[in-house]
Amino acid sequence: MAQTANAGGTHSKPRALKVVEGNPGRRPLEPEVNFDRGVPIKPEDLSEDAAWLWDLVISQMSTVGLLKPLDAASLEAVCETFARWREAVRYRRERGFLGKNSQGVVAAPWVGVEERASREFRAWCAEYGLTPAAEKHLSGDDEGDQGDYNPFA
Repeated sequence: MAQTANAGGTHSKPRALKVVEGNPGRRPLEPEVNFDRGVPIKPEDLSEDAAWLWDLVISQMSTVGLLKPLDAASLEAVCETFARWREAVRYRRERGFLGKNSQGVVAAPWVGVEERASREFRAWCAEYGLTPAAEKHLSGDDEGDQGDYNPFA
């Protein structure tokens, strides 16, 4: 979905932009990858929260031509991670932040689940461009309205 990060942690330029701007490093350009585009099939056994997010992501991202059937597994992981976070939030709201064990009063285990799921979901959001910062790293089809965004077009 989003461009992959290189060893330095920055996003590499899309191949098409390298072709337009030239290749001053004279390194070989990576081959073009042409996946079949389309909406992935929704798994039947998604939890309720995961199904809600799946439908929202599909409704938004299918319009920009970034999805492919191959994305089904990773999108399922995104959605179920979100559902796990939501469930932990509900549990914390019902039971609070603190719990007891043999050591006494401690942070409740569901708080850790919430925090880990939140971090994992945030990482997935970057892959799918689901935050404003991550959205700008997405690239769509070569066809479409890119002429509006390409100063060389």
